[in-house]
Amino acid sequence: MPSEYDPLFPPERTAKEDFEPIRELFSAASRPYLRSPWSWLAWALILPAAALATPRLFNLFGPAGVLFTWSGAILLGGAVEMRGIWGKGISSTPLASWALRAQGNLSLVALTLSVVMIWQGLPWTLPGIWLLLLGHSFYILGGLSFEPFKLYGLTYQAGGVAALTFGRYALPIFALATFCGNLWMARAVWREREG
Repeated sequence: MPSEYDPLFPPERTAKEDFEPIRELFSAASRPYLRSPWSWLAWALILPAAALATPRLFNLFGPAGVLFTWSGAILLGGAVEMRGIWGKGISSTPLASWALRAQGNLSLVALTLSVVMIWQGLPWTLPGIWLLLLGHSFYILGGLSFEPFKLYGLTYQAGGVAALTFGRYALPIFALATFCGNLWMARAVWREREG
């Protein structure tokens, strides 16, 4: 039966056709991060190294040593990432700005949960929480721009579930998930660039 909404939703269009313009916008916004596999390889080394070093650093320097190490790891990884995209004539788009704000909000949620978990005496939950939240973001937002992001996000989410399930091994699980996920992305970016 015809209705006044028919012009908005023509029956001959598929969901894929409706979704394609959105995918193209996300793909354009993510292009700077998909130019080189080197930043992904850097994250594949930096995050696992920080995770595996955390217990020893905590024993030697306490919470300040852990905070300093993770802050340094994030800054180092970010510097490698920025080096790969700096000076390439990249301009911000409204969609890229929105995606970064959404990622920033997610980081605020993770930070708040982290403070609550530490306050409750449950610091072992942090690797799982961060893997789940980042994995969700990579799967949803990243998957819109570059198909390999979906497996990357699922790898992080599986790592998050495992880290929360086997809390005693949360940091080694975090190390393995971030190593595998970022290695996967480095390979995918390399193949995309070469192909």
